[in-house]
Amino acid sequence: MNLRVESVLDNRKEIKKVKELYEGSFPQNERIPMKLLLWKAKKDFVDFLVIYDKDIFVGFTYLITREDLTYVLYIAIDNNIRSKGYGSLALAQIKEKFPDNRIILNIEVVDENASNYEQRVTRRKFYTRNGYEDSTLLYKDRWGLYEVMVHGGKINGKEFHALLKRFAGALLFSVFKPRITSSTEL
Repeated sequence: MNLRVESVLDNRKEIKKVKELYEGSFPQNERIPMKLLLWKAKKDFVDFLVIYDKDIFVGFTYLITREDLTYVLYIAIDNNIRSKGYGSLALAQIKEKFPDNRIILNIEVVDENASNYEQRVTRRKFYTRNGYEDSTLLYKDRWGLYEVMVHGGKINGKEFHALLKRFAGALLFSVFKPRITSSTEL
């Protein structure tokens, strides 16, 4: 496997595949409209990347950076090639692209009462195997509660809040109404 990435903006022929994977990988309440993602991807602090193994479409990532903090807003691997190491390789490639950054991502809180409890446990184990740790932060928006995992150091809620606000802008930020709290406050 030899992964390479290209900007979605530079490779518009893959937008249909990216959109299909996006819609199939994330519940509707977690999806930002594709037009908005593409518009925001024009910012110099956003990387909307298509992932390939040679010429085979593997998946995509959507990354937002502020100072030395990179947020993996989305990462998805094509269903036809999942469980073959591509997710781990994609995460490693993010670390290579941002070697001095702390990298964060959200996962659904592992809740024994959730209908997808086992999927949540599996997802958390995957990220832990790839060097991500509990940041002790929780991210809550109008649609759900998520655990924030981090690779490469510690993070505080103010940093994450500032990154989200930079990405969304004041108006959208007020619509999303994100709250970042310490899991020890619960």
